[in-house]
Amino acid sequence: MSFRLLIVLAMSLALISPPSARAVLAENWPGWRGPSRNGVTTETGVPTTWSATENVRWKTPLPGIGTSNPVVWDDKVFITASEGRDHGELHVICLDRDSGRERWHQRLWGTAPTLFYGRSGMASPSPVTDGKRLFAFFGTGDVFCFDLDGALLWQRALADEYGPFENRFAASSSPVLHEDMVILQCDHYGASYVLAIDQQTGANRWKSDRPDVWLSWASPQLVPAGDRMELVLSGSERLDGYDPRTGSLLWRVRGLARECIPTPLFGHGRLYVVSGPNGTHLAITPGGKGDVTESHVVWKNDRGTSFVPSAILVGDRYYIADDKGIGSCLDAHVGKLLWRKRFGDKFTASPVAADGKVFFTNEAGSTLVLDTTSANYQEVARNDIGEVVYSSLAISQGKVFIRTPKHLICIGLK
Repeated sequence: MSFRLLIVLAMSLALISPPSARAVLAENWPGWRGPSRNGVTTETGVPTTWSATENVRWKTPLPGIGTSNPVVWDDKVFITASEGRDHGELHVICLDRDSGRERWHQRLWGTAPTLFYGRSGMASPSPVTDGKRLFAFFGTGDVFCFDLDGALLWQRALADEYGPFENRFAASSSPVLHEDMVILQCDHYGASYVLAIDQQTGANRWKSDRPDVWLSWASPQLVPAGDRMELVLSGSERLDGYDPRTGSLLWRVRGLARECIPTPLFGHGRLYVVSGPNGTHLAITPGGKGDVTESHVVWKNDRGTSFVPSAILVGDRYYIADDKGIGSCLDAHVGKLLWRKRFGDKFTASPVAADGKVFFTNEAGSTLVLDTTSANYQEVARNDIGEVVYSSLAISQGKVFIRTPKHLICIGLK
């Protein structure tokens, strides 16, 4: 059974389990956008108010910059960073979940530093773990595998093997785990490809070239479609579905923007995809063969699309904040706009959700908390952490983890 299916099963059990059992089933935040890669956790009792001092459990300095989100597994928190003139000095750090003290710290050198975003350096991709190994990918084209005690198990220099990443923001696609593989989406102006690597050995399981894809910073998604899983990639002007076991292309939907950053969502048996600016929201039924643009697009809406932040699906509603700070809520079933509101400031981070609340964090470091139990706009709180924030939040074991350019901050009820 794949790691993705195990998570889906765990979340399903959480919905029918008594409250005392739920925290056990949904306590980890194992990679980009959490347990199901959609920004949502089933945890309850999550703090909804904080400040630069209120409900701050700990605040730990970081040795470099990055926009990778924190990853939490049991009592460990993992974070990546980069520093130096060309940001070729790489860091993988493990902190104690309860105290914030450093448990181990790996200092590494990147193979091929390239152009990068000034806020993230080479540490845009979020690491991912299955509880046995930690996989870290950097904009330098390097992939590292560690055990959870910090021992380096293997590494790959993809830039040496297939060429350095050629775009203005380096690589930012976060790896995803499927069965015994770690999968990387490597779209850029050079030779684009998607690669599956054996988790234990670091060897290629398969590699599929994407010759007509020239640019994307989006992260791959895994979705069920009938009796199979599909690997979904947002790329230049299209969405592609692959067989994750073989890398063979299954289907394609046209209509995305030229440059893609947000990660697709899955819910209600559909994929929800956004690309922009000046792009569109698409709800798509996965599955099929060949070009399924005309047959599998359920609805589309051109209003409120984002360039960087991903959207979030909570129940029957689809939420998003665009880069300029305009928030929108759509009916997930038909794409109808339910409300549109100016949140304030600009957004880079993607929203997260827990316990009937959705958390939008802007670049000024203010987190807007909304109640999702109503179709109307219901503001719960606005929380200022006192530092700018470009990274998406993580929620685990009753705590909220916020990464700033200088610190990792743990928010928890005292």
